[in-house]
Amino acid sequence: HSAVFVIYYSRGYFKSRNCQRELYAAIILDKPMIVIYKGNSKVVIEEMIEECTKYCNSANSPGSSSILGKIFGNSHSGAEMLATADQGPIAWLDGNGFAAASLDLIYYRVLSHLPYYKSRPNELSSKGIMVPGELGPVSLQSPINILVCDSNDGCFEVAEELKAMFSERNSMFIYDAAEFLEYQIDHAENVDVMDRLISLSSFSDRPTFFLLYLNKLTFGDTSTNKDNNVIEVLIESCIDDPNIHLVLVHEQNALKGGCEFDDIFKATPQKLIDEPYSLYSEIAIPLYQMKEYRDVSLNLILNKMVATDKNVLQSSFMESLKRTIHKMT
Repeated sequence: HSAVFVIYYSRGYFKSRNCQRELYAAIILDKPMIVIYKGNSKVVIEEMIEECTKYCNSANSPGSSSILGKIFGNSHSGAEMLATADQGPIAWLDGNGFAAASLDLIYYRVLSHLPYYKSRPNELSSKGIMVPGELGPVSLQSPINILVCDSNDGCFEVAEELKAMFSERNSMFIYDAAEFLEYQIDHAENVDVMDRLISLSSFSDRPTFFLLYLNKLTFGDTSTNKDNNVIEVLIESCIDDPNIHLVLVHEQNALKGGCEFDDIFKATPQKLIDEPYSLYSEIAIPLYQMKEYRDVSLNLILNKMVATDKNVLQSSFMESLKRTIHKMT
């Protein structure tokens, strides 16, 4: 009499006789099916398809094609299949905001198959579901600068997504990092002391962040790849500047170069890993493709920017001011 059949997939599920009996009964009874899993989406989904195909084609089975069609919404093409709020396996994510988004997806799927909401299909989408631990909207206390690098493919698109989250026209300014740093140097060398103090003060009032987008292409053979050398120099310059704060974003989608963080770490120039740069002193924010999880990722990026302590900025300004005065005397 259950309205929905829920599977928490782990390796060996489709091989288990007991699991097969429940699964085949759910298929025969045409029960809506929700599959939840943990782990690397590309690896787990490929494993799921391979295992189902291998073990679910016996005489009493409805057939692996029918089963996979039920699980993937009749659209399964290996790891390229992306889940949506309405169909496909749900990746369970832990961590701040992501667990709540996982629950939201599961609740939505379950409730949408209940008689009340089946007769009122628009009620769930219009009212939404309240889940403990959800991240609320982010508001900026003041305009901010986001610096991007042309050689860091993907970072500009993420910056544009962040900017689009605000209706205010002048909430967020996106600059090319190299041009921004060059302007600062040129501007600082061509103004008198008072103008320089005013410029520094104005700059400290607008927090500035260098957005570094991490995937398997971010770093490589820096001895032969000019783009990688550009990124390395920019990272060093931004870390050296006390008024610029790094925000690391780790792409999770394999189709966009997403890979394990260990692979990125191994490709990163050792100079950036070691002190004084310590590039990975803070954890990179994972960036997911699925809308419900991507919204959380973008929210976490903004929260990190907003949470930048104003006292840190003021302290950095004073240090910069002392260095400037010292050089000019």
